[in-house]
Amino acid sequence: MTKAFSILHRAAALLVALCLLVGMALPVYAAEDGALFFDAGSETIPTIPSANTSSEGVEPAQEPIVSDLETIPDEGDTPPTANEPGTETGDTVNNTAAVPNNDGKTQKAAENQTPAADTDTAPADPALTNKTPADTSDTAAAPNHAINAEETTAAKTNTEQDVLFADGDNPNEEDTIPADDSPDNDDANTPDTIADTSVSTGFIPATTTIYFEDDGRYDSKLGGKCTIHFHACTDSKTNAYIDKVMADTGETVTDQDGKQHKIFSVTLNSADYPAGGFYRIIFQYMEGNSWKEEINAFGNDNVSNTDKLTAIDLLAGKKLVSVGITNNDQQSTHFNQNQPYNPAQWTRVEYYYKGTPLYFKNASGAPLTNVTATFYKLVNGAPAPTDSQTIGTVDAGKLAAQQIRIPNNQSRFVQFTWNNGQSALYDFTTDFTTSHYADAQKLDLTAANCYVYNDTTSTWASAGGDLLTAGKKIYFDATLSAYSYEGEGLQQSAMGDGETMYCFLTDSENHVTSKEMTLVTADPTTPDRKLWSCEIPGDGKTYTAVQFSATDNQNAPAKDNKTRKYSTAEIPPALQEPCFFADDGDPSAYTGGEGVNRDGYWGEKASVRDAESGKNTTVVDIDNSGTFTQQKDTKYITSTLYDYYTDYELNGLNRDTYSWVTTSSQRGYVTFEQFNRALSSAYTANGNVKYPLYTGHFQKSGWGDPFATVAAGMGLYGWGAEGSSNYNIFMAVNNSALDDNGNGSSDYNRTFQGLVESKTSDGTANGLPLLRTKNSNTNASVDPHFDKDFLQGKNAFNTVLGKVYEDVSFPLKQKAVFAQNPDSPDDNDPESKAEYWYYDSSKSSLYLKQNQTDGKYYLESPKGGDGNPTTDSKSQNISSPNNTNGTYGFFPFNQTVSTVGASQYNYGFGAKLQFDFTLTEDGKVVVGKDTSGRNIEVPIKFFFSGDDDVWVYIDGELMLDVGGAHGKASGLLEFGADSTVTPYVSSNKNTDSNDTMVYKGYGSGETTKTVNYNGQPITFNKKSITKTLKKQSTHTLTMFYMERGMWESNMAVAFNFPDHNELQVEKQVDVSDVNPLFQESFKNQKIFTFNIQNLATHYEAKATDEPAIQTEKLPDTAYSSATGLLSYASSLPEGVGTGSAVLWSSDKSDPSSLYRDQRRGTLTWDSAINISPYSYLTFDVYVQGNPTDTCALSNLYVELWDTSGKQMGCLGTKGLQSSDVYGAATALHPGTWYTVRLMLNSLKQVEGFDKTQLKSITVGDNYARSIYLRNFTFSSAPTLPKQTGFTTAQYDVPDYGSATSGKLENAAYAVFSSNLGNGDVVDENGRFLLQDGETVTFNDQFRRGSYIALQEQIDTELYDTTWTVYENGVPVTNVSGKADVVTTGSVSTLQNISGTAPNDGRTEKAVDATLDGHNTKNEYTEAKKPSPALVFRSYSNSADDNELTKLKVVFNNKVKTGKLIIRKVPAEGETLEGKTFTFTVRFGDVGGQSLGNIIPPQEYTCTVEKHGDKYYGEIVIDKIPVGTRFVVSENQQTGTSLKSVSIEGGKDCAVAADGVKVYGAIDDAKAATATFENTARELIDITVKKEWKTQDGTADIPQADLPNAIYLQLQRTETPNVANSWQKVSGYESVELKKPDGYEGWTKQFTGLDKYDASKTGQDRKPYTYRVLESATKTGQFYGGAADDVIEISGKKYKVLNTTRVTGDSTNKTLTLTNQLQDAKYNLVITKQDAQDNSIKLGGVEFKLEKLNDSGAAETTYNGVTGSDSTNQGKCSFASLTPGSYRLTETKTAEGYTLLAEPIEFTLTADGQCRRDGAAFGAKTTDADGVYNIALTIYNRKGFTLPHTGADAPSLWLLIGLPALVAVLLVLVFRYNKKGGRRS
Repeated sequence: MTKAFSILHRAAALLVALCLLVGMALPVYAAEDGALFFDAGSETIPTIPSANTSSEGVEPAQEPIVSDLETIPDEGDTPPTANEPGTETGDTVNNTAAVPNNDGKTQKAAENQTPAADTDTAPADPALTNKTPADTSDTAAAPNHAINAEETTAAKTNTEQDVLFADGDNPNEEDTIPADDSPDNDDANTPDTIADTSVSTGFIPATTTIYFEDDGRYDSKLGGKCTIHFHACTDSKTNAYIDKVMADTGETVTDQDGKQHKIFSVTLNSADYPAGGFYRIIFQYMEGNSWKEEINAFGNDNVSNTDKLTAIDLLAGKKLVSVGITNNDQQSTHFNQNQPYNPAQWTRVEYYYKGTPLYFKNASGAPLTNVTATFYKLVNGAPAPTDSQTIGTVDAGKLAAQQIRIPNNQSRFVQFTWNNGQSALYDFTTDFTTSHYADAQKLDLTAANCYVYNDTTSTWASAGGDLLTAGKKIYFDATLSAYSYEGEGLQQSAMGDGETMYCFLTDSENHVTSKEMTLVTADPTTPDRKLWSCEIPGDGKTYTAVQFSATDNQNAPAKDNKTRKYSTAEIPPALQEPCFFADDGDPSAYTGGEGVNRDGYWGEKASVRDAESGKNTTVVDIDNSGTFTQQKDTKYITSTLYDYYTDYELNGLNRDTYSWVTTSSQRGYVTFEQFNRALSSAYTANGNVKYPLYTGHFQKSGWGDPFATVAAGMGLYGWGAEGSSNYNIFMAVNNSALDDNGNGSSDYNRTFQGLVESKTSDGTANGLPLLRTKNSNTNASVDPHFDKDFLQGKNAFNTVLGKVYEDVSFPLKQKAVFAQNPDSPDDNDPESKAEYWYYDSSKSSLYLKQNQTDGKYYLESPKGGDGNPTTDSKSQNISSPNNTNGTYGFFPFNQTVSTVGASQYNYGFGAKLQFDFTLTEDGKVVVGKDTSGRNIEVPIKFFFSGDDDVWVYIDGELMLDVGGAHGKASGLLEFGADSTVTPYVSSNKNTDSNDTMVYKGYGSGETTKTVNYNGQPITFNKKSITKTLKKQSTHTLTMFYMERGMWESNMAVAFNFPDHNELQVEKQVDVSDVNPLFQESFKNQKIFTFNIQNLATHYEAKATDEPAIQTEKLPDTAYSSATGLLSYASSLPEGVGTGSAVLWSSDKSDPSSLYRDQRRGTLTWDSAINISPYSYLTFDVYVQGNPTDTCALSNLYVELWDTSGKQMGCLGTKGLQSSDVYGAATALHPGTWYTVRLMLNSLKQVEGFDKTQLKSITVGDNYARSIYLRNFTFSSAPTLPKQTGFTTAQYDVPDYGSATSGKLENAAYAVFSSNLGNGDVVDENGRFLLQDGETVTFNDQFRRGSYIALQEQIDTELYDTTWTVYENGVPVTNVSGKADVVTTGSVSTLQNISGTAPNDGRTEKAVDATLDGHNTKNEYTEAKKPSPALVFRSYSNSADDNELTKLKVVFNNKVKTGKLIIRKVPAEGETLEGKTFTFTVRFGDVGGQSLGNIIPPQEYTCTVEKHGDKYYGEIVIDKIPVGTRFVVSENQQTGTSLKSVSIEGGKDCAVAADGVKVYGAIDDAKAATATFENTARELIDITVKKEWKTQDGTADIPQADLPNAIYLQLQRTETPNVANSWQKVSGYESVELKKPDGYEGWTKQFTGLDKYDASKTGQDRKPYTYRVLESATKTGQFYGGAADDVIEISGKKYKVLNTTRVTGDSTNKTLTLTNQLQDAKYNLVITKQDAQDNSIKLGGVEFKLEKLNDSGAAETTYNGVTGSDSTNQGKCSFASLTPGSYRLTETKTAEGYTLLAEPIEFTLTADGQCRRDGAAFGAKTTDADGVYNIALTIYNRKGFTLPHTGADAPSLWLLIGLPALVAVLLVLVFRYNKKGGRRS
């Protein structure tokens, strides 16, 4: 081969390579609809044009969403989308049912109900300016008139953008109602009109505060030793009183004599004044239990039924001033006796309207802008603003749905302003009459709550006027009110317990209509909910108020069987289905007599019952006035508190105000009757609970007030008659006195084992206790006491039953609590040297508090005089019947109880404590050294003492069981060698000796275990078998604790697990804003990569122990024998690398991985490999291409095969998932080698895959590309070092090379443990991986004072990342440190900081000293901080230099989300109003990282409605993770046809190839909006299939020989048999059809085609017939309309076979367009002329033309002669030649001319070319009929003539020169004639 030829070949090869590169860059599409595609991550791709409706439309061949997008050049123009309606936002459709509660918050069962803080503002009285009274709540009675019901429309949903508009109002405008202003809060402060005996014209506040001003005698006469009691008569018939201790406000008033008058207050709720006020009030001075004197406010000494009630609104917010009250008895101890209410003695402190909602309506003809409500109070006789609330724009005729609320109890006036006007100033208080302000007008909140503005006059009205209009339904929720408290001897009636309920409707004429209510069928999810409904009659009346009653007697006095009357002004107007949630019977059922109404609140029918939210009250007071400060020498662990609500609390009431003080009654003993009934329902539903657990005090039969008297009414699961097995078990489990055989004992401290199963609900540390089953553990029920969902509404009662406080910091102190004498250590006692972390309620009380800065909860002890934690009187344990016993308990909710007694105590709660720990090899810790230098060791222990139930789990397995309702009992876990542990309990009362969970006595020779705890000996009489923990570096201990009895609540916890300097890194993925459909996708995904570096600032170098890692490489023969699409490259190309590899290459794409069998490349070897010892498979990968492109790793698939053909790895059509790859990027960039590490344990495998018999590996990719792979290696996980029982010395902690380099170094091979199992080491690049919920712990891996640079490598497109640094479990909000070792910078807090690399701004000082012979100095010689980094040292400025450092960095990744909007619009001129459409949405590639499992297709519906002047339906799928891919298709809807589809917004969105689906990915910046246009016309879809056939029509033409694209034109006609009737279809005049780059053929979809001419009807309407034509160019001629059409494309001629037609009735709506390659036809035209004179044409010359076969022999001969006439002179033609090889021979020439020396050989090609020796030959022209004319001109010379004879003899030179000349001429002539003479 010549060099030139070689160069030519190289150039050709380069051209081929370039073609392949271009092929890789072409767009890739999915195949069929059925190929679900999302199995890959996202890659960059340009906009792919939409399908269909434009003549310029450029469509993909298939659905491109099948897999990951690649970097591909732009193609064509995107056609215009179909017409869309306006941009109004429609209703959001959520995937899961979430109904708005009437506070505007979307209520879910699992929602954590964050306790409300007491946010009342200070009172107006100057003496009380620092007082913070409780919330008051009051509202109005019947309105004077209602707003026109037709002018207001309730909001569709109580979301943050709820809209109230009645017509075409733009929903994007300002008539919105904020979430915190929605109905749940309304009823709390709506006016309660006083029933029956009321003399008030005002409110009955839900809560109120009454004040008392002492006249100085408190100090002067009584020495300041008294408490003031509020003593008030609530019932004149029964002479019932309440007695409450008043609080000292801390404020005083100084009189003119300089005497200090103390001020006291008491906060009451409506249960304290059931009649709406008091008959008598006395303020009593008490010293202990000794009465000293009293001041009567009003009322007679002997109250009778003739006494008048003083209404509560005359007292609320006021202060009785005792100064001036001098009338008294003879002893001067009873003042102001038998006096009526005297307003002059009462002074206003504050009002009680806070939170009352007001509304604004614009009844004028023009919109109002900048509408604002401003509130005022009086200051120095003039109004001063207290608050301003913006309403915004209110359109003409509209009610602004945004509520405004009276902001505080100091506000008295309100005024509205708008752009060009203002209202009057309105006084809404009763002071309008008693203390009139001249410039204000009166507003009666009992009658109206909505300001109505119009053009002429303005007025106040009721906002809820349309709630009681004809046809609407209102509801009564009797779930709790239906319970009758049977067996307690109460005379009051239940409401809704099965008897008929009635609805009394009051009309505008004050006439009452009685309607019998209907019991609504219970929802299966809430089977015990009792719901009644009443439809408002259409009798023409205007109803203004409603009252619910259990009796049809309207005039009968209320005996807890009626509600009060509620006006429409009191019902929140935004409610769509107003429902009155009635209270249970505590306290109303226990309030005897008449005139007692059933209370409750109004809310949305579909919401969860939550009285605390609905009434806007606070059930438990949590102090939120302070700031959490981490205490020195304190360890904080994470806890969760569960507060169970009593019947009283379920009504939104606070037990601090509970008036019942006698515990010896069922009301006192069983305060949780409703809660227990809900528990019973849960147990019944499960049906397999062996030991049902209940809360309360259950008196055994034979004792006073036995539980048996009320048991029948409660109907609790598991209860039985006295003496029965069920009775014995019930009492043994829920009462401390009896065992499960019914035998009693004076030992009330006995435990009961086996109440729960041996594992948690999910078998992990994060699971919940499972109640013990009767028969098996296959249907075990989670203990509802610890089930957050159950407590917050997901129960049979549809009721919030308690509150859950999460992430509560629980403090522990350190002390040698197991020493013989903890306060005087003995050197001979090893335990005296062992410091335990402990908490003991007998030594210090704990109260729940809330940090005012961030709202987080923490437990804190009161401090004694020495500053140390101490006990508090509010935590005293109680003994029966109701006395303190001198001990102190654990009462975290008790801080504000007003009475130390069982009736007000917050019993009934649970706690969960959780922390990680490590063990040592021998189960002991070193606590010191003896005199001989030997280690002093003690066993590792965990200890508990207290009551009631305690269950301790380790890693999800039950290890210590101190269950049962009992007094103070103790439990102990003692650890031993090899992770063993032995449980002990003090005693138990189980009698079932066959129960393996019951602790038994000791065996022969065993010694009973006794320990000293805090100086008290504790003996453990029972023990369980020794258990062995899982072999893992870190364990998690979880302790569940319950106080579910009464009286005492003891808790003591102590442990001595090994302590270390500790750095923890925790990963949290915040999916709170993620649609529930996708939340599971983020779980169990070990994909979060971190890099950690360290700079040791002190001590010399210390090498890291590099772990031993076992590896095994594939044999070399695996590469050299590669098969399939893998080929062996023994030498890598220049620029790729050196050495060898295997090359996987394909010129086709398969985005759906449907053709994987044709794309695999295989590596195989002779002997099977056992991969079971290995954890990882690594290999190197290099993609050829443009470095700026991206190639998703999830398009690459790796499959492992065993010898039996079973598979592991990328199963099905899946590629590599993020969870499969250790620390790899989700995309590869061409031109770079990557090392991919697969985690074998994460790879999916088919059942039966044998890891010991691996025989081959297959690889492939979904796209056309070339990939090099090499170095397939299996490797094991590192072996972790043993744990020690002591802290490693700082100089023995590794420095990772930084001590000598003086800079940050990768912390390679740093060892860490994980809370999810076995630990690992940081890899050689400083990386480690975490998953959501995982915490890793580095124990003694970093030196104190060293710098730690921690960086999360995160996908910032998907996540917003924040980090928080914790010290000892508490966020660091004050960056400090010991000043002599560290300096601080400008960073002040380390909580919730945005970013991925923590930085604390601190700098460690360089120190030059010596410790234990080790110099502290190294290469860190200058105090210089590498940033960003943390100094690994305490943030407390009081911490000791050598104090253990325990830091945790929590990275929180909040998932970014976007939305998908699906809009249904009608075709132009149509409405489709009322039609419902269903769409199927398929989601995949979640987060752009293929997270989680496949999500099943989802269906969504919408109904077309009128919005303004447009019709459309809309579905909004919100909170979808960014990058998630989707395909939307419409389900067929009878009576309509899909006309067009378009999509905008989102990312990489386009219309699919079939024209009826859209696809794309979610973007957080712009919602993806898919618009489906439908028409009532009948439409059809047509598929065009393009085929390419060879000349004989039997074989397909190879794709490589086909053009890149053709153009199609769709035509139709009603008369297919009529010539020239075909018409072009608009929008499809010229549509490009591209050559597919995958395995599918040439297809095109035409959608939304009319079946008929829409303008015709009846017999004139004929179905269209469709056909398709083609063109080689966009604007060229279209062929296929005639039978003999031939089209030329890229120089080749094809016969167009186009016989198929489609109509709307065609079964197969496919048009097949076939191009059959045609042989070219030729005419060979020869012109013969003289070589010297072109004008001389030579006639009579004869030629022979031979067509040659493959062997060169002639198979056909043609003869011809040049013409001699004037027309054809010198010309000869050979016609109708076909492609082939030819030979032309001149057989006879013209006279006098030389004959051609040899024939001329040439080739006629199939594509119209004439070639000789590969080059073009002859001149070519083409006839109109496509025949190619090849013209050859052949020149001939005349023959040679000799000289004449007789001439002179030549000279010598002639004789010599002539022969030479002849020779030269002969040579020239020979060469000339050999080539046939001169030709052109």
